[in-house]
Amino acid sequence: MSVAVVVDSSAGISKEVAEKYGVRVVPLHVMWDKKSYIDGVELTLEDFYARMETSNTLPTTDSSVQGEFLDMFEELKGKVDGIVAIVLSPEVPAAAYRSALAAREMVEGLPVEVIDSRTCLTGLALIATGAAQASMTGAKIGEVVDVANNIISKVTTFSSLGSFSYSARLGRLGSSKEAEKEGDEEKRIFTIGAGFKPFEKRPTLAEARKRLVELVKEGARKDTPLHLAVMHTSARDAAEELRDEIAAEYNCAEMWISEATPVIACHFGPGTITVSFYNE
Repeated sequence: MSVAVVVDSSAGISKEVAEKYGVRVVPLHVMWDKKSYIDGVELTLEDFYARMETSNTLPTTDSSVQGEFLDMFEELKGKVDGIVAIVLSPEVPAAAYRSALAAREMVEGLPVEVIDSRTCLTGLALIATGAAQASMTGAKIGEVVDVANNIISKVTTFSSLGSFSYSARLGRLGSSKEAEKEGDEEKRIFTIGAGFKPFEKRPTLAEARKRLVELVKEGARKDTPLHLAVMHTSARDAAEELRDEIAAEYNCAEMWISEATPVIACHFGPGTITVSFYNE
């Protein structure tokens, strides 16, 4: 048996990547018109944006998923030696961390470690895949925790918003008044750690995306293998261009692209690109 690595769906990790590395995903929920939707299962990204165009109400997210974590832990009981759950930072804020802690207390006879990723999105996903790779080599639970914490200390995440006013409308990254004053053409770049912090502004979307590539090159090294993940909201072509430009210059031990799920789209409009990376 081995150590199972579990994340919540704010990691935006695709089914293909999760299967490749053996990462288990606990889905968060989208709340809309008093109805709960399982992230990426009962509501697709395409359906989400189509509904946003006509809806008079706005969706919210629900990360209080103690039951979902408990179900996952119980399902793995007897199949693995232990579980390392790496979850959305409680400083975002969100309840996923508290949900995982509560579920851990309800499981008997199975070691469960819950780690605050201090991030989300592709940063969280890279921490999970790194920990999972350690587990695949036979690492014990304490060693998997150490690998996760080491990556947490190194991973960097930047996000270029497709539309600031779209996110402002959702009430996530600023006010509607600020968006109106600045104009939708003012493209923002955010750093993502235990929160979303404005980093730079660029006059066009093309320049903002070009700047993302520059930021990776400024922060990444070429003397050790690079791990990189790109996530997009309805912008696969741009995500592939970024990936290809980095791949041409760096020794990439890990590089993949995923599309955001609705729980992420509740915070970011279409056209958003998020990139995370760290060196070994």
